[in-house]
Amino acid sequence: MLAGALVGGGCGKTLSEDDCRRIGEAMRAAWAAEAKRSGPAEPGSSGKAAVVIASEGERLSSEWTSDCKRELAGSEVDPGEVDCLTRAKTLDELRRCSAP
Repeated sequence: MLAGALVGGGCGKTLSEDDCRRIGEAMRAAWAAEAKRSGPAEPGSSGKAAVVIASEGERLSSEWTSDCKRELAGSEVDPGEVDCLTRAKTLDELRRCSAP
């Protein structure tokens, strides 16, 4: 989702590995915030769902960071989009940063 939008609008900033890491961290934080807002499915549940949701956020963030470093680092990107992605606090904000 974000990879194509980032590289597609290159104009003046080279994406660094640090940028990849910071975007990955923002994705992880946004995922965690969304999971918290959703709350437990049922009162008194064992918390297994919360663990699965948290681990999925970790996995997505880790994969994004690895893929970004391998495939996007060194590409020219829009600096405003990188700033938007690193400041995003929700998944919706992340989507809006990378929308055409």
